[in-house]
Amino acid sequence: MALLLVLLSLLGGALSWRAKRRGGAAFKPERTRGTERFVANLGMLSALLFALVIFMQGSAALILDECLR
Repeated sequence: MALLLVLLSLLGGALSWRAKRRGGAAFKPERTRGTERFVANLGMLSALLFALVIFMQGSAALILDECLR
């Protein structure tokens, strides 16, 4: 289950990376390029952070015994 959630998180990061490369939303002309880049970077970094946390929690579940929880 944890690996599926890690993959979903990384998929969200890949979508943010694609949005950064494309230049953001074309239907919002009032937004500046810097705002679009900042939000895309924030999405990539948060997806990476969440993937790391989910992976560490999943690996801890494999190591720790049920009685220790």
